[in-house]
Amino acid sequence: MQDSRLIQKMKKLMAMANDKSSEHEATTALRQLHALLAKHNISMEQIDSADEDREEIQESFEQHKDRPWKRMVGLSIAKLYFCEMYYVNLGGGKSNYAFVGTEANRTFALAIFNMVVRTIERESRAESRKLYGKEVSGFVNSFWTGAMNRICERCKELIESAKAGTLEDDEGTTLPAMVSTYDLQSQRVNDWLSANHNLKQTKTRTRATDPNGARAGRAAGDRVQLSRGLQGKTAPKALGRG
Repeated sequence: MQDSRLIQKMKKLMAMANDKSSEHEATTALRQLHALLAKHNISMEQIDSADEDREEIQESFEQHKDRPWKRMVGLSIAKLYFCEMYYVNLGGGKSNYAFVGTEANRTFALAIFNMVVRTIERESRAESRKLYGKEVSGFVNSFWTGAMNRICERCKELIESAKAGTLEDDEGTTLPAMVSTYDLQSQRVNDWLSANHNLKQTKTRTRATDPNGARAGRAAGDRVQLSRGLQGKTAPKALGRG
């Protein structure tokens, strides 16, 4: 099946966002991407009363070296973009990370997840070499934990801002409060998961043993681009990871 025009446009913007040659173009692309996806979900909510018009819920997989921090980051990014995430342990230290949602939502959420993970892994090792002259596992693991904590906080902040109706797109237009949009997509995704999988909830634990690594990771979690497409009128309140 060929990608929809929306997906094709998203892929072009994501390619621009991954282009390191121009930071300005990358930022602009991400801003356009997030605004495009938010507007798409709002418009889908307006026609979703007719079952035949509903976009299909499915899942997309990406294999990663499994790390607890990646699970938490993946889950937070999935929820930010109207999806859910689960993982399947494949053995050998690897897992499949599954993003569940409509085609547009899961395509974007998975792409952002991959980009964030690559950035955090690259920066953790670079910062360790800068500070210690080599890659120190305690620093790197603490960096990952610090970055995870901040990224999860930021995702919650963005969701709360979207639900409160305090967000603007890149054209300065205030988007309507998206409580019902999030609720609708969450219900649909969870209904699909219940019908197709018997998932078991697990607790994910991470620990920061190097304060320098944790601080550097939080700073990286602040910098990494989750979304520049929606901006709050006021600074969002940090909600923590509850």
